[in-house]
Amino acid sequence: MKIFVPKEINREKRVAASPDTVKKFVGLGHSVVIESGAGNQSNFGDSNYSEAGATIANEAASADIILKVGKPNPDEISTYKDSSILIAMLDPFNNRELVDQIRKKNITAFAMEWMPRITRAQSMDVLSSQSNLAGYKAVIQASNSFNKAMPMMMTAAGTIAPAKVMVFGAGVAGLQAIATAKRLGAVVSATDVRLAAKEQVESLGGKFVIIESDELKDAETAGGYAKEMSEDFKRQQAELISNTLANQDIAICTALIPGKKAPTLITEKNVMSMKPGSVIIDLAAQSGGNCELSKPGETVEVNGVSIIGATDFASDIPQDASALYSKNLLNFMTILFDAESGELNIDWEDEIIINTALTKEGAFIHKEFI
Repeated sequence: MKIFVPKEINREKRVAASPDTVKKFVGLGHSVVIESGAGNQSNFGDSNYSEAGATIANEAASADIILKVGKPNPDEISTYKDSSILIAMLDPFNNRELVDQIRKKNITAFAMEWMPRITRAQSMDVLSSQSNLAGYKAVIQASNSFNKAMPMMMTAAGTIAPAKVMVFGAGVAGLQAIATAKRLGAVVSATDVRLAAKEQVESLGGKFVIIESDELKDAETAGGYAKEMSEDFKRQQAELISNTLANQDIAICTALIPGKKAPTLITEKNVMSMKPGSVIIDLAAQSGGNCELSKPGETVEVNGVSIIGATDFASDIPQDASALYSKNLLNFMTILFDAESGELNIDWEDEIIINTALTKEGAFIHKEFI
């Protein structure tokens, strides 16, 4: 089948295929077409793709499968062949009109961010691979914006106290943020509604901050994500966070609830209680923000506190992010084809397919859209 990898839009620096995965696709009998310049920002030149066996051209209209990082725009979708397959991070809940356009073109679309958290799907989990890098980048960005040193330093002129970093959400991004902040010498604390995260946070040297509540026993979905908590729990936790946050220098926000607006964990009042020069990095900004003052893609300053509304930090590490993402797609593609014949053979009862498939034959088939 013909696989097409376009150049990404909207300042996205990543690309959906690396020369290594192109070579593997070709070895499996597929033809691969890469749009010229698609991998430039990831340090993958056209010549690298050509050497791997790809053709350099723009052939979206004749492609059987389109691989992308981010969602396409309406103009791109209009060029796709009817009944083709689209695999990307589509952000369907926030782009209803776009996914409806995909449906009307009879495109079979897979939203990679819906990959279930099961053992068999770990190698396809784009959220984990990209969140890992985003958590690292969040701390690096915070240290660049923070006007003090991160580690404790002892000099003849006096001692510099280490920075205090608080991480909201102890998923993949949060745990990497904790590990990175600790490596830079900060004193780190973290909070998450999932009690299972406590041991992970403490194993990385962080202090776990949470109220005692029976509600925590059932705070995690079967897929490993946090559930939305009761109003009473939120009130008590907010009070504890408020008291803790006032003494922090940096806050890294990573808490997300799939399919819903990100929970508000840092209020304007909390921000006003923080010391001037403090920094908030909100990785959930695009989903509503964990800080109510966050603005996606912008840095705002409130009472001397810098609030950075991150949209996609993984894209700022494009070479590594692209290499990991493209391997996720390659691994996902292997379950769409028969191992012996190499023919397309999608098992519509496969748990991975059921969870990631958005549209098929002109209809929405995902449980959240039916």
